[in-house]
Amino acid sequence: MKFKLILLMSVISLLLTEGTAISKELPTVSVFDVKQEKVTKIMPLTPELKKSVFEVLQSCPVVFGGFSMNPTNGLVVHIPFTTPVQIPHRSYSTKVSEIYLFLEHDIKPKALLFLDNHKQKIVELDYDTQKFIRLNNLSDIWLQ
Repeated sequence: MKFKLILLMSVISLLLTEGTAISKELPTVSVFDVKQEKVTKIMPLTPELKKSVFEVLQSCPVVFGGFSMNPTNGLVVHIPFTTPVQIPHRSYSTKVSEIYLFLEHDIKPKALLFLDNHKQKIVELDYDTQKFIRLNNLSDIWLQ
């Protein structure tokens, strides 16, 4: 399931950004609804959204010690960057090229980061998921 989800999000992201590499448009963020098993919202990576994502990533990140990243509910937000970015926190020593933010009901958020050195990192975060949902106008698709 994890690989299907990542593959699906990657394909959708490629389809949505195809032909826009030369333009000055903002990267496209895809929001995947786990229960519906489809992308339910697409939005530009605005400076406000980027700041909000960075705020989540800076909230006491701890390396994820679990065995599975298969969400059973909530949203998975795919955030690609046109060029790798440095997350301003000591836990992130390598630039990040894309992020999958896992937002589940009643569970701490997690992030799968694709690093500039072609490695991945999974972190569990101590952040109020409801706050992120409100700040980024995702309430309409955040179903319990």
